[in-house]
Amino acid sequence: MTTTLPPRAAIAREHTWDLASIFATSAAWEQAFADVDAALPGLAAYQGRLGESGETLLAWFSHSEAVTQAAYRVFVYARLGFDVDTGDQQQSAMVGRSQGLLARLAAACAFAEPELLALPAATLQQYLETTGDLETYRHYLDNLHRLQPHVRSAEVEALLAQAAEPLSTPQNAYSVLADNDLVYPAAHDAAGEQHPVARGTIEGLLESPDRALRQRAWESYADAFLGAKNTMASLMLGNVRTNVFTARARNHTSALAAALHESNVPLAVYENVLDAYNRHRPLWHRYWEIRRRALGVSQLAGYDIFAPLIAEQVAVPFDRAVEWICAGMAPLGADYVETMRRGLREQRWVDIYPNVGKRNGAYSSGTYGTHPFILMSYHDSVGGMSTLAHELGHSMHSLYSRRNQPFVYSRYTLFVAEVASNFNQALVRHHLLQHNTERSFQINVIEEAMRNFHRYLFVMPILAQYERAVHAQVERGQAPTADSMTADLAELLGAGYGPAVAVDPQRDGIMWAQFQHMYMNFYVYQYASGIAAANALAVPIAAGDEDAVARYRAFLSLGGSRYPLDALQTAGIDMTDPQAMDRAFGVLASFVDRLDALIT
Repeated sequence: MTTTLPPRAAIAREHTWDLASIFATSAAWEQAFADVDAALPGLAAYQGRLGESGETLLAWFSHSEAVTQAAYRVFVYARLGFDVDTGDQQQSAMVGRSQGLLARLAAACAFAEPELLALPAATLQQYLETTGDLETYRHYLDNLHRLQPHVRSAEVEALLAQAAEPLSTPQNAYSVLADNDLVYPAAHDAAGEQHPVARGTIEGLLESPDRALRQRAWESYADAFLGAKNTMASLMLGNVRTNVFTARARNHTSALAAALHESNVPLAVYENVLDAYNRHRPLWHRYWEIRRRALGVSQLAGYDIFAPLIAEQVAVPFDRAVEWICAGMAPLGADYVETMRRGLREQRWVDIYPNVGKRNGAYSSGTYGTHPFILMSYHDSVGGMSTLAHELGHSMHSLYSRRNQPFVYSRYTLFVAEVASNFNQALVRHHLLQHNTERSFQINVIEEAMRNFHRYLFVMPILAQYERAVHAQVERGQAPTADSMTADLAELLGAGYGPAVAVDPQRDGIMWAQFQHMYMNFYVYQYASGIAAANALAVPIAAGDEDAVARYRAFLSLGGSRYPLDALQTAGIDMTDPQAMDRAFGVLASFVDRLDALIT
């Protein structure tokens, strides 16, 4: 029997997200696009006038934000439609047009920040004190002055804004190549049945109890990337060079320095992540040895990393996942839970199942004035449920930020983005372990936890080290090749796996090409810092600490109104302290201990 992925048109409406809640028809989208395009020339009327008065400055903020909000809605609608069917040429064109619109918007607004920075501080202070509604923008203006050494002239800012569209080509091309153009041969299981291999199915295949199927699926997936390794390397390096160019254009010493400065995060926080991972590698070696013994193999291979340790697997259909997540999140309050439940049950926040051409992975999206949208390729397992809980964490964080902050602060920084998502997983996991002590259930939940910690405290720190090394090579004028990039990552993986895992230098090493996150300038380290903060915050809330609940909900509502480290201080966690990462590895160690006892 052959199983194939359904085309997009075959997916039931109730299993898709409700894009009509943004624009009812494509004609409505076209009208909104035209309206934004027509509004762009009007922004130029403010150029040279921001210092006239507080009232003029406030009018600029109001006008530019209204146009920007409308432009974001245009882009989000196009992007979401494309991501569920990357082979749809019309949707692809809409994304391209939307990106062009955003680039023109950025160019039209490029004069504003240099002009604001040219105003005397006393003048801005007077405007803030005498024009009441301008007080809203105090943090924005403080942050702008913090960034001042890296804001260029109006002419250069306009040029950089116009360059954003062509400079995004490597990331866009990667998405089309990996999600639509690469061919992944079907994998046969031990009984001879075929299973489609795709970005949306590989995770489930690698969790199969059938080792032959896992191996063939893993090889199919890796070999597809290896077959395009030179193109992948060209795209990856094109993106790295974009990061380096942008950093230098803004007078940063490196792409890493630029990324950290954007969120006002000190280098020590980044170093804490890498240092903690390297110090705790023996814990990972112990885990791989437990897994090796449990599976009864002489050495693990890359296709054994997610293999189930026991035959009894808990099936978690989507509806059951919704109920378990809602039960797990109950400590945050009935209103929090009801908002989630209504979004999942009635408002169609989630595009649930895989289809041909659907983008790999999972994410939460949306913008000011829309409800959240969650993309995933759900499979009926504890892992599928955990992914849904993760994305709901992002969604609720975004929802609270948009509800409680003006547009200027409605988007939280990337540094805090992975906190709420991992917090949801930690709280739901705690609930499940507390309420079902049956051995197989406990092992299933701990295996899910280990997959999550593997991604956040193993893969992401490794990719962070790798990302830093590749950027450093480019910054020194060197030109890494596909083969050298693959070999370098294989070496890092080998050090992390230890003796229990046999590393395939090619198929393991090509992992750098399989993560779209590598196109997000120094984002991956924040997965590790995020899971550390999340687990620290979840402990008192799971124990019933109402003050901790209040602090956490306040954190969710802050959006971008404070610097990220200050926002986390509000919630009760100091990420500049190296112990924050050590506590996360302590939670990991508790799961390893528990698993060892259950498996032995």
